[in-house]
Amino acid sequence: MPIGLLAFIVAAGLLSLILLGLPIAFALGMTGMAGIVAATGPTAWIDFAGGAALHNLSHFGLLAIPLFVLMGAYITESGMGPRLIDFASQWFRRFPGYLHTASIVACGIFASMSGSSIATAAAIGGVILPEMKRRGHNMRFGMGAVAAGGTLGIIIPPSNAFIIYGVLTETSIGKLFIAGVLPGILLVVLFVAFNSILFTVKPDLNPRKEHAAVDWGARLASLRRIWTGLVLIFAVIGGIFFGVVTPTEAAALGALVALILGMYVLRGLSWRSAHKAAISAVQITAMVGFIIYGGLILGRGLALLQLSQELVGLVEHADLNRWTVMILINLFLLFLGLLLDAAAITLITIPLLFPVIDSLGFDPVWFGIVFSLNMELALITPPVGINLFVIKGITGEKMKDVILGAAPYAGIVAAVIALIMVFPGIATWLPDQMFEF
Repeated sequence: MPIGLLAFIVAAGLLSLILLGLPIAFALGMTGMAGIVAATGPTAWIDFAGGAALHNLSHFGLLAIPLFVLMGAYITESGMGPRLIDFASQWFRRFPGYLHTASIVACGIFASMSGSSIATAAAIGGVILPEMKRRGHNMRFGMGAVAAGGTLGIIIPPSNAFIIYGVLTETSIGKLFIAGVLPGILLVVLFVAFNSILFTVKPDLNPRKEHAAVDWGARLASLRRIWTGLVLIFAVIGGIFFGVVTPTEAAALGALVALILGMYVLRGLSWRSAHKAAISAVQITAMVGFIIYGGLILGRGLALLQLSQELVGLVEHADLNRWTVMILINLFLLFLGLLLDAAAITLITIPLLFPVIDSLGFDPVWFGIVFSLNMELALITPPVGINLFVIKGITGEKMKDVILGAAPYAGIVAAVIALIMVFPGIATWLPDQMFEF
């Protein structure tokens, strides 16, 4: 069967199941089962779904996901969000549009403790957006800033997206974590620069009282209130960088440190809220686990149909420049981002695209960063950008305003993707400096 027809049948079947309202995990799994049956017979899917897929789901690297989710839940319940907003507001008070800038900085720090884009957007947006509205600040760009800032949870470690990518491609999760640091910082800097330019050129977007006097006492007090978060960040990321712990061990360490800090230092985490955080972590982990399980079955189906091998052969026979292929892949991911959420795109495309990337000689760590940045775009591009819906739910504003507010930040993410393609060292330099475990 021609590869084009085969790919169309798979894509049409998967999209039909999703449009029918089937949960994404079941849509992935059923499409994969159909592929396995078509390739090997009516009963082969039972052996894989009940054996190999469950075995792969117990991969040691995936154990980091529930632990990082638990760490993020402890951080959220500890009330770190308001502390981060206070810190960022105090230290960026002299910046034009400082509440918008503060929201981005707070999102960046919170993302480095939670590893979740949705949790970051909800935790920071739930505190700062009502305050922006109360003070009469520009809500359109405020919503865009928080929606875009939330996406940093994908690129700034610890990122669950890196864990899934690393397991699927057998790439070092530790190197992926470290590779995300500089691109994440670059995004924060560019978001802040955009805000500063925008509110300098159009000062009428915010009230004059935004430029309040700097109080160094308040600044130092805000710094003292978030030092625990900085300890947690360095414990997790520093431990991985210096080769002291693996990412899974770092996740366990982070969850334990978050629990201790939340209960005995921040004193915002009680036994009741710790129990609530644990239940929330279990629910999220179960959801992610089912999606990964369905994705593993789909990946097996695609492998048996030899779709990846056919695609590699097609690229080789087309004799295209490898950078042309990479640009086409980015456009393909951008298109998928308009239709599907980031987790679904990862599990659908990585088994298909990674053999092509490998055959063209691209660095798998570098491609992991490029791919993850594309997943950031998927979170803030309509019609299914999840962060857009999170922000709309918090504010109750029109979806049109949320989309228009996020659009400039989406353009910045696209620009960073292009920049990392031109200068791959932005993503690869820091992991090359890592100490081997």
